[in-house]
Amino acid sequence: MLLPSRLRETTLGDLLAALHRAYASGVLELVVPGRRHAIHLRRGLVHAVECSEGAHRFGDLATDSGLCPRNAVEHASREAIARNTRIGQHLVARGVLTPASRDRVLQAQRARRLDTLYGLADADLRFHVARPLPPGSAEQSPMSAGEAFHGRARRRDRAPVHISGDRRRALRVLGLDESTTPTQLRARYRERVTALHPDHAGNLDEHERELRVAELRAVIEAYRALLRQS
Repeated sequence: MLLPSRLRETTLGDLLAALHRAYASGVLELVVPGRRHAIHLRRGLVHAVECSEGAHRFGDLATDSGLCPRNAVEHASREAIARNTRIGQHLVARGVLTPASRDRVLQAQRARRLDTLYGLADADLRFHVARPLPPGSAEQSPMSAGEAFHGRARRRDRAPVHISGDRRRALRVLGLDESTTPTQLRARYRERVTALHPDHAGNLDEHERELRVAELRAVIEAYRALLRQS
């Protein structure tokens, strides 16, 4: 399936809904300068969220929720670092957390990470084939559609934008409408320039060639006008 190249052209809710409908498996990456975030999907459902913004640390969430004392978290954290394992494993092994309470913390951690990604104003979007889930994620149940994107902001919910007469005319030259995204605009422009270029004119008489060149010039001017307005 074809996804927008920038988050500003859509919303994360729309992206996850589209991937859910497509029963997609893969990794949706959201890349901003200096940071990379990832949402792992299996059959359209969110299984794991990697987010490099915000703390969202397991130990902090477990302590804040009242499930275990801070000193137990600190001890488990040192053991996890020394053995290159996960802090939740040590808290369960020591009887501080039950497997069920550990899973609740992991689910809260995943939900908070996703909430952070919903707060991004823009990012480069990339979708890759599925790869192994991050450690600890394979044991978790996937997020439901209600948890992942229902009730979230969607593009259709945005306030309508006033379209000037000049912009409307430029869109009409390119055969587009007000709902056109920047990605669709670029694709349409390339399509029209390729079709109208004199090198592709074939055996046209001089009058027909002049008409084609005039239409090409109008397409280029309309595209430039739309870029200035964006």
